[in-house]
Amino acid sequence: PRAKITLSKEARSELQVQRREKNDRFKKDLNTAWQQIDDATKTIALSNHKSVDRVQRELYLGLNSFRGRRSKPSAWNAFCWKKKREQAAHDGGNLGKGALLSLVQESREEYHGLSDEERTNLLNEYMDHRGMKTFGLRATAKLKVNDVTQTLKAVENELIGLQCRTGAETILYTTRGSTDLPLRGVAFATEGVENFMGTVMRVDNQDLVSKMEGFAVQGMKGAANNHQQRVSQVRGSIREIINLKLQEITGDPNAKMQWAHYFRNVIARYMAIIRNWPERIPFTNLSTVSSALPDLEMLLRMWESGAIFWELLSEEQYATLRRERNEKLNSGELVEHTRRARSDKGTKRSRPTKSTGPSRRAFKSSETVNTDDEEEGEGEHNNPPAMPSTSSAPTAGPTPAIHSNT
Repeated sequence: PRAKITLSKEARSELQVQRREKNDRFKKDLNTAWQQIDDATKTIALSNHKSVDRVQRELYLGLNSFRGRRSKPSAWNAFCWKKKREQAAHDGGNLGKGALLSLVQESREEYHGLSDEERTNLLNEYMDHRGMKTFGLRATAKLKVNDVTQTLKAVENELIGLQCRTGAETILYTTRGSTDLPLRGVAFATEGVENFMGTVMRVDNQDLVSKMEGFAVQGMKGAANNHQQRVSQVRGSIREIINLKLQEITGDPNAKMQWAHYFRNVIARYMAIIRNWPERIPFTNLSTVSSALPDLEMLLRMWESGAIFWELLSEEQYATLRRERNEKLNSGELVEHTRRARSDKGTKRSRPTKSTGPSRRAFKSSETVNTDDEEEGEGEHNNPPAMPSTSSAPTAGPTPAIHSNT
């Protein structure tokens, strides 16, 4: 057994100082390497007119290619390559997926019978062929989406495990940063804060992810507004094509979709119904439901391609739908949309008897009032009014009194 060495206090202190120095040098070298990579990334982006994000993605993909490729081929791989070429030349290149497996099973004994010299020659021939080939890494949109999905799934599992071990709660939002990636926004929260954003902050997760996507894609200047404008345009296009398809199938140029009273004003009136609506998108007015832009674009494409369509109903189909709807209404599963009642319904409303402010009613009167006319009107209110004089000559003054001598 190895003898146990007990270090003195001075030796332990010296050893600890050496470890700290090595650790500092290691961190310094890492920081220098990261700085060099950052400078090289910016240089490549400027010289090739690419974005920094694009260069970083390519660097990460290149790292995966170094991890996945084997730098040293084997004699067995060279033998399989040789047999596959011979079989392809014999069959005219028509090889299926199981061709390599059958070649391996049939030629295994032949490979074990090869000498060392023959294996070396096969390996050299394969190396010459491999040197003339160019290898590239292709990352399709589907592969990128799968990469994001699998990574997020692993992260969510780790966060759930962290919450179980320590009680830490987490909210995670993920969205695409460019239009090249057809990715739907993802919102994740652990059990303790699952309803925090909706109940406390009054923020819809899908709406937040949509705005974050617009900010990431469009940039800082007017990003959210531009994204909302795009969402509004797509919603308007969906409404327009829904109404147009309904008018075409019914022959009524005034037919319109009505979300609030869909059964009464659309199904019962036009005997038509929408088919193949996606389950993940609520069947309601698109202005009242928060939908991500990729979902709305998918909905528009499905209407344009005919995947979603209007279908005319027969009398039997309509009777079946009506019976099912009545059963849901009776059971309370479906609530019929009604107009909201007034807040003061059932209370008696009366007009105030006294006005607290100036009256709005205006009365008109003449500018001057003749007092003689008022007195005559008081004494002779029962007599009809006198007819105006027919004489057109105006009087120069008051009429003189006439005295008679009797």
